[in-house]
Amino acid sequence: MSESNELFVEVGAMRDEIEEQGAMINALVRASSPELRTNLLDAFQADPALREIYGLIDGIRSQGQIVTVLKPLKLKGASRSAVSTKIEELAHEGLIARVGRTKDGVIYKKSRLDKALGISRALGFK
Repeated sequence: MSESNELFVEVGAMRDEIEEQGAMINALVRASSPELRTNLLDAFQADPALREIYGLIDGIRSQGQIVTVLKPLKLKGASRSAVSTKIEELAHEGLIARVGRTKDGVIYKKSRLDKALGISRALGFK
């Protein structure tokens, strides 16, 4: 077997191991955090702007682009400063993670915690 084939097999095995560990982490989080899930879903229910902001976080849109999308909706709590505060809250809760920065602001994606707790799914997001 050539070195490149061996490397390919090794990388594949590492990916499989990481996916397996991720699945175990997700199961542990689900089993130990039903109250956290309920509290997060209650927060989204109580704050429509927070819910909309969360739905727009996709790893592609910047914070500025999210504000632009929200502006026509005229939601209470969707100003530039309010969006910034809500995004900080989501990051603090571990639901989103920073992935980059553009001239329009920071770009975030949903974190593993979102998937583990099924938050996006419960809110009807993809």
